[in-house]
Amino acid sequence: MLGSYAPILVMLVLSAIIAMGMTFASFLLGPKRPTRFKQAPYECGMTPVGSARERFPVKFYLIAMLFIIFDIETIFLYPWAVTFRSGDRAMKVFSLVEMAVFVTILFVGYFYILGRRALEWDEGQDEHPAEGGIDGQRAYQPRPAIRFDNENSGPVRLPAVPPGGAGAMSSAGAPRKVESTR
Repeated sequence: MLGSYAPILVMLVLSAIIAMGMTFASFLLGPKRPTRFKQAPYECGMTPVGSARERFPVKFYLIAMLFIIFDIETIFLYPWAVTFRSGDRAMKVFSLVEMAVFVTILFVGYFYILGRRALEWDEGQDEHPAEGGIDGQRAYQPRPAIRFDNENSGPVRLPAVPPGGAGAMSSAGAPRKVESTR
């Protein structure tokens, strides 16, 4: 009985060996050129400036979550399509009605987030009635810029990383000075 699981065990062991081998080979053969820019923390396209307790817009995270939700919901269409082919007539009609309900709920949610303007990434323009417009036409006027409350905190100062790594010291015991390669 357990002999039928042997190919799965062999596949798991081989995939683990290959994954560890590639990681180790990358560590050994990969270039090691640390710079202060590579050693600086970086997250989600925002330069780390100021305190971590600042407020910032969550538009990126909202759109990412909405993408994941709609992506996962549409993945359910594939198993439905496979089972739809093999059912009898009564099962096909029931399955089709259920999928129509599912897609309707999906579209209701989609149009709801469109109505709430959750997918508008660029907030640089807002639609306002034009002053003295012709026949009620609308004109686009610029919106105020998004503020992160850290614009006036000064330049970003990144710590210099010595060529020998983060712990390299000169013979005098002081950190070595690193010249920029730019």
